[in-house]
Amino acid sequence: MSFFNQNMMHKGQRIQRETIGRKGLRQALGVLLGVSKNILPWTFLAPYPRRYMLFKLVICWFCLLLPCGWQAMSADSLSEAQIKAAYLYNFAKFVEWPAEVLQPGADILLCVVGNNVLDGELQALDGRKAGERQLRVVQHSHTDLNLQGCHLLFLGSSEQQRFLVTLKTLRDAPVLTLSDIEDFAEKGGGISLLFRDNKVVFEVNLEPIRNARLHLPGQLLNIASYVYGR
Repeated sequence: MSFFNQNMMHKGQRIQRETIGRKGLRQALGVLLGVSKNILPWTFLAPYPRRYMLFKLVICWFCLLLPCGWQAMSADSLSEAQIKAAYLYNFAKFVEWPAEVLQPGADILLCVVGNNVLDGELQALDGRKAGERQLRVVQHSHTDLNLQGCHLLFLGSSEQQRFLVTLKTLRDAPVLTLSDIEDFAEKGGGISLLFRDNKVVFEVNLEPIRNARLHLPGQLLNIASYVYGR
């Protein structure tokens, strides 16, 4: 292992230990924002071989901070809703949309449907930087059929009886659908955020993601608790 890789690994381990001891969603998200600002510019400006290596390093930081750091804090300092919101924030940074759907510099639109979704924690993400873009959070009614313009759509648990209709309405629109409904991914949603064994995990269904022409990094899929359609 090169000195550069060893140095990056040591920094990742140190930040992971520090993150575990901190309280609040803002501190945890701040660590990830710092990583993005320092490493992502190298990723996109570097020649292709180095760009691929740096992209893998970014995903490694993501893996270090999410499964270990945030899940370890779930019982002591962060609520289940805060951790799920933090996961969603990182999905917004790493998912790739078709170029014609998300123009350079455009905001990422996160649409929310449901009552008191994640205890209102998603609203705290409004205006945050997601890579080089800003994340915008917009509340919608379940009767709103104009959801094709969203980039991400989170359906709250109150949509248990209606989410299949919403998914059918979207068809193959380039929207990443997410929910904390238990069987959401199994029944055709993109990503389920679930609370199991005192930690937050996520399931992915690749079929609707492929049909929507979206792309999730393979390293992210490797830390999913289950992947349908692999």
